[in-house]
Amino acid sequence: MTDKKFDILGLGCVAVDDLLRVPAWPEPDTKVRLKHYDRQCGGLTANALVSAARFGAKCAFAGNLGNDPDSEFVRSTLIAEGINLEHIPIGSSAKPIHSFIVVDESKDTRTILFHLEGSLGASTNAPSEEVILSSKVLFVDHYGIEGMIRAAKIARANGIPVVADLERNEWPGFEELLGLTDHLIVSMKFARKLSGCSSPGAIAHKLFTPGKKVVVVTGGEEGCWFLDETRQLGHQKAFQVKAVDTTGCGDVFHGVYAATLAQGATLQERLRLASAAAAMKALHPGAQRGSPTKSQVDDFLKTQA
Repeated sequence: MTDKKFDILGLGCVAVDDLLRVPAWPEPDTKVRLKHYDRQCGGLTANALVSAARFGAKCAFAGNLGNDPDSEFVRSTLIAEGINLEHIPIGSSAKPIHSFIVVDESKDTRTILFHLEGSLGASTNAPSEEVILSSKVLFVDHYGIEGMIRAAKIARANGIPVVADLERNEWPGFEELLGLTDHLIVSMKFARKLSGCSSPGAIAHKLFTPGKKVVVVTGGEEGCWFLDETRQLGHQKAFQVKAVDTTGCGDVFHGVYAATLAQGATLQERLRLASAAAAMKALHPGAQRGSPTKSQVDDFLKTQA
């Protein structure tokens, strides 16, 4: 994985997130004063690329964005993070997903309300094969499945790892994309749905289908369980923090994993750094504002036993 233009190429979900913090979930027919309001860039792939860029990875986004105000907000945010946008399809009229994230401070929970009008995800005929081959790692999600499958096939045929952040499976082609993913990181809840199993070990073994390099099942405060080609189940503990907002913690985990994979870290190093970064993100509201840099994570780890 040398002589590549990009460490990570991402194609999928970008969003504009309006974060609304309330003291408690409101009763019907009442008014509640917001404790805090913030607008941030979000989305599975965008969050992962930002977290990877802050870890020193050279990142590119080649999914769809239009010229509407929300697209311009996403574009300016990603450029400020040093993420290359040269390969976004020209003439696209796509819009980012628009999400409203309600954080209940009394229970430390979040509710995400979103609409998909204009959202396309990966293009079916872009970026070019040359661009895909210029990356060390391809990052995919479930937005624009047909385009994701095309890109993943090109990547896998040329020895490029495919890291996926998958949360929903109702679209045609999902199983094919799942099979093309050789570094699968999935939440416990969704992993149970996919596998039909309940225990972390049974889940990981069920999802470790032919072609897989790594399967990781994340369990929040319980840490994550992982399986590699040795087929021996391992566990990475979670780092305990006083969480303010868990929005985007999984995306940060994915992004740091992808960055450290591109940088040549061992599996254990990838998971330790990704777990620490996800814990640190939980200390801040929003998905991207709290995503830490590599030096911040290193300092954090010095304080851990």
